[in-house]
Amino acid sequence: MIKTKDPFVSICCITYNHENYIREAIESFLMQETDFPFEVIIHDDASTDSTADIIREYEEKYPDIIIPIYQTENQHSKGKRATLFTFKAARGKYIALCEGDDYWIDPLKLQKQVTEMEKHPECYISFHPAIRRWVGESGRDEIYCLYSDKITIFSTEEVILGRGGFMPTASIVLHKSAIPRIISFFDIAKEAPVGDYYMQVIGAEHGGALYLSDIMSVYRSGVPGSWSVRSIKDPSHIMRSRFHSYTICYDKLDVFTQKSYSELFHTLKKKLYSDLIRSLYYDIDTKKSIISTDTNYLDVKDRILWNLAFRHPFAVKTLQSIRPLYLHVLRWRNKLHLKNLVSSKEKI
Repeated sequence: MIKTKDPFVSICCITYNHENYIREAIESFLMQETDFPFEVIIHDDASTDSTADIIREYEEKYPDIIIPIYQTENQHSKGKRATLFTFKAARGKYIALCEGDDYWIDPLKLQKQVTEMEKHPECYISFHPAIRRWVGESGRDEIYCLYSDKITIFSTEEVILGRGGFMPTASIVLHKSAIPRIISFFDIAKEAPVGDYYMQVIGAEHGGALYLSDIMSVYRSGVPGSWSVRSIKDPSHIMRSRFHSYTICYDKLDVFTQKSYSELFHTLKKKLYSDLIRSLYYDIDTKKSIISTDTNYLDVKDRILWNLAFRHPFAVKTLQSIRPLYLHVLRWRNKLHLKNLVSSKEKI
């Protein structure tokens, strides 16, 4: 047992208008069975629904565990990152992440990750697979980030090339030593469109990323007001305002890591442009406006695909028409995999 009066782990949760989800998130924190004390720091970014009222209920019941930060003005709209408010308030040796619309499903999640991180002090970040659960659509659970059936340390290079989806956010536990560098990076990269990727890379910078194979969290996809939903509703606007932010921040992260991974960041830029060309979400004019500013990252294959298919409305409409069938097959395969995995665990 870890003997300490102060919290050994700080659970950092950011939330905004999550009245339908925040209770399940908090309950999943409180169910954790650990041999160390932990605190739950919840940042409510001036929600306009009853999210803050629900947090207050738990604050009254668990005043020694629930540490709320209530904003009276929305900080995200001012360009400030809610996660950094929780990081600065955290007292634990380890920082566990979970946003207010996600939740944990294993009561031993924290214990398992902290135990392994204590065995591997060189690793400042750990993570595990998760279930992606689509809001409002039953039967569409998918496992993602299931890379191995055993504990593994992934290199910094693998994390960089994995991009933001390499680790489910609600699976991440960070060592406090990584926090000052994460905060420092966002001080110079205020335009970073999302924060997960940069935290993953900086967390893995010291000794790689520690991976546990247990599926211990749920990521809700399609939550109203979320980044993914806003992207689908107005993809062209989002792309125009965010695309160049990604490339700029790749450059800033390259400098921040002392250009140790310059070749990898160049590869990521090429991948970004390649994905843009192949995307069926963004309109052709938006693509043209972005591509015309910089063609250096387009290889021969991308140029051929662009000129033969993706710049022509008829070809794009044809691809869009067959895309639902492809996604249906993919989801069916993932659902079957999840069912078989759960069945095998039950037999054990």
